[in-house]
Amino acid sequence: MKLRVLPVGLALSLIVGMAVTPEQKVAKTVVDDEVKLTESVQQEADADLVEDTVGVSESYEEDEEDTSNQTAAHYEKGKRYISHRTIEGREYSLLIDLRKWGNHATENQLLHLRELFYEVYPQMYDRFGAYTNAPLDVVLVIEDRDEGVAGAGGDTVTIVDKHLENSRNDFDVLSHELVHLIQNGWNGKYLEYDYDSEKFAEYCRYIYAYKDGKYNDEHWELPDINAQNTREKSIRFFVWLDMETSSSNRDIIRDYFEICCDKKTETANWNKAWKNLFKGTKFEGKTIDEVWNTYTKTDFARYAAKAPDFNTKSELLQKTDVRNYIKKHSFSQNYEDSLKK
Repeated sequence: MKLRVLPVGLALSLIVGMAVTPEQKVAKTVVDDEVKLTESVQQEADADLVEDTVGVSESYEEDEEDTSNQTAAHYEKGKRYISHRTIEGREYSLLIDLRKWGNHATENQLLHLRELFYEVYPQMYDRFGAYTNAPLDVVLVIEDRDEGVAGAGGDTVTIVDKHLENSRNDFDVLSHELVHLIQNGWNGKYLEYDYDSEKFAEYCRYIYAYKDGKYNDEHWELPDINAQNTREKSIRFFVWLDMETSSSNRDIIRDYFEICCDKKTETANWNKAWKNLFKGTKFEGKTIDEVWNTYTKTDFARYAAKAPDFNTKSELLQKTDVRNYIKKHSFSQNYEDSLKK
C-alpha cells in the first residue's frame, strides 16, 4: 500500500474539523490504514527485542576457562537483547543481536562479552572516543558463518559464532573491534603506514584488556622485537612509547590519535609529525627512527608478554606494570571536562 500525500486543503480540513466529502473520507481512510500498517511493522520489528536485565550475581559465573558446550538459558536464538548503564556520566547501551546466532557460543561467553563492553569501552571512550564522537549505543551481532573472525563499522561489531566456539576465551577480540568504532573511519592516505589502524586497535586491546588481561594474556601475546622487528608492524613499540612519554600533562598517543582522525597529515609528512609529537618529551629533537632504535635495545622489547596461566602475570607486567602506569598517566576527557566546571 502506497502512502498518499493529502492536498493542503484536505489537510487543513482534517485539522480544524470541517465537514469532509466522501472522496476526502476515502483519502483519510487510506492515511489511517497506512499509519496502522506502519505501527504494525514497527511492533513486528520490536517483537524480538528484549531488555537484557539479568544480573551478574544471578547467572554470571567467571569460569577460569569456559569449556562448556551448553547453549544459553538466558539468551535465545532469534532475539535481540539490550542493556543500559551509566558510567562516569555517560549513558552506554549494548544491543546483542542473536538473530544469526548458531548456538556455538555459550551463554557464559555472551555474558563475558557484555561485561567486557561496559568495562573496556568506557575507558577507551574517555581517552579517545569522545574526540571522534564515537557511538555510545553499540550493536554486537553474533553471526553463524564458516569463515572470518570479526569486523566493525558504524555502530556495529560482528563476531563469528564459530570463532567463539574455537577460541573460548578470546573475549578481547571485541576490545579490538570496538577500537575501530572509536577510530571512526581512519583513512590510509593520512596514516604513516596502512597497518596503523590495526596496530592501534591491537595496542588498545593490550592496554585495556578485559579484567586487566586475565583472559587476553593467557590467550594472546603482545609480539616482541623478534616477532615484529620493524616499526611499521610493531605493536609493542606503541606500548613502550606510551609508557616512556606518558605524564599527567602530556599524552602523545592521544595526540597521535587526533592527527590520524583529523586527516590533514599525509603519509609523506609523518616524519615531521613525529618531531612535533616529541616536543616537550624526553625524545624532543629526535627522529622517530632514532626513537625506534632506542626501543630495540631495551629489555622491554624482549620481556615475555604471554601469561603462563590465568592467575600469574606475564614477565612484562611483573617487570613494568605497564597497563596500570599508562592508565594512570594518560589523557582523560572526563578529567578535562571537570576542570572547566
